[in-house]
Amino acid sequence: MADEQDQQYREAKRRVEAKKGFYVHLFFFVVLNVIFLAAVGWDFLWATVFWGLGLVLHGASVFFSGSDWVKRWEHRAIQKELDRQSGESASTGSSSPPPPPQPPTAPSAGDVTQPGATQPGVTSQRASAAKKPT
Repeated sequence: MADEQDQQYREAKRRVEAKKGFYVHLFFFVVLNVIFLAAVGWDFLWATVFWGLGLVLHGASVFFSGSDWVKRWEHRAIQKELDRQSGESASTGSSSPPPPPQPPTAPSAGDVTQPGATQPGVTSQRASAAKKPT
């Protein structure tokens, strides 16, 4: 019981520290960009865009890392990896892994009829009109 509470406390502390790190990042983003805007002008905008993208990714990792869909995905990925490892250990030694699935083949030009597409052997009025000299 006490071990579970300690684990919950450590997880809560880790999340609070991650949020604090994001807020510090946000603070310096705003302050430094205001200073650079005043000193350099709009020429610094490209750096602001890339830094802002980094800030968005930082915020996403902080605020969405503990969401339910991420936890479900992690659980599925862990289960898939465990299944893969147990399948390897059950196999007989030196067999090679199965080949990756083949991508679906694209239909040939004669198999698909699209609006406005010409079929082999049939010329469209537009194509024949384009060939006539004016």
